[in-house]
Amino acid sequence: MSFIIIETHGGPEYAAVVTDADGNNLVFENREDAEAEAADCQDGLIIEI
Repeated sequence: MSFIIIETHGGPEYAAVVTDADGNNLVFENREDAEAEAADCQDGLIIEI
């Protein structure tokens, strides 16, 4: 299973998938790595896909 992070700062109408410096979606293979990245977000939600 994989995980992405959705940044919802400002409300759900402003939701965006967290990306790397090149604009590619960040995809994590384990929840621990996703949680570490989400901790750097203002209002990140971890989504299992």
